[in-house]
Amino acid sequence: MSQPARYRSHRQNFSWLKSQEVRWGDMDALGHVNNAVYLSYSETARIAFFNELFADSPTFMNGEGPILASLRCDYHEQLHYPAHIEVGVGIRQVGRSSLELISPVFREGEDLAVADMFVTLVWFDYANQRSMPVPERLRDWPRLPDLKA
Repeated sequence: MSQPARYRSHRQNFSWLKSQEVRWGDMDALGHVNNAVYLSYSETARIAFFNELFADSPTFMNGEGPILASLRCDYHEQLHYPAHIEVGVGIRQVGRSSLELISPVFREGEDLAVADMFVTLVWFDYANQRSMPVPERLRDWPRLPDLKA
């Protein structure tokens, strides 16, 4: 499923946000945050989201959990050090064994994302090396509104 090329997340659509700091070492030779670092910001937020949601689950990341199937990042603005950011995690769609997330990066206190990551994950049974149904607690999590530019 393709997303509109000009979509840009708004903070009010995300109920879950993870605060992070832009580090000096996140910048590249051109003085802005390197494009690959945004993927790490998104990964840190996703792991924190899942750890919080599955804190009481003995099998989460101990036999089952998400595995990355695809990731795309749309960059809207440059980000520079120093900066405080918040990275959202929102569920767009849930299938039998996969889920689509949007993980935007916001400058602290700003409403529009500086970047949006579109993430597809597969819920995975690591012992048997195959996909498995997405857990109910993710199916029950509120969905993001339809994507609009």
